[in-house]
Amino acid sequence: MSRYEDRMADYKRRSRPDSMTFAHLQELVAIHGQLHNEWLYTNVDYWEEDPLHTPVYYFSEEWLWEQEEQGLAVQNDREDLLPAGLANTGIQTWLELATFEDIIDVLRQAKQPVSLTMNVMALKHYYKYDAFLDYDQAASRIQIIQVLQQVAEHKQSEAI
Repeated sequence: MSRYEDRMADYKRRSRPDSMTFAHLQELVAIHGQLHNEWLYTNVDYWEEDPLHTPVYYFSEEWLWEQEEQGLAVQNDREDLLPAGLANTGIQTWLELATFEDIIDVLRQAKQPVSLTMNVMALKHYYKYDAFLDYDQAASRIQIIQVLQQVAEHKQSEAI
């Protein structure tokens, strides 16, 4: 198959629901490669505090336009079009689904088990720096965190 044929097959394979809500990040990671590219929305402040449990929303652009025509969608302060029922939740555009999947794919290229913690690190890194975090970088950061936790536990046990 040519590259074009591969892309067309991928395009036809993906589903395009009007909207979806992912209550947990793990749910979104699990459907990797199954949806058409649209914007993902979340409350970024909440996501920074608790990325595993902050809802992420997927809306098709056409569906949002239909909602707007029916008076069921509004714009937030950033001029993002949102369903009216979510107007006061603080959600905004976050990442395009294709970008989200690319961030996950960069980690998976190492062909090593990728933890949800690594996914969170890579997503936060991309959102902050507009740059990808690869598997080795994420694994190194996890090791540093573990060493720092051990040092803190050791200091705490000495103080007792």
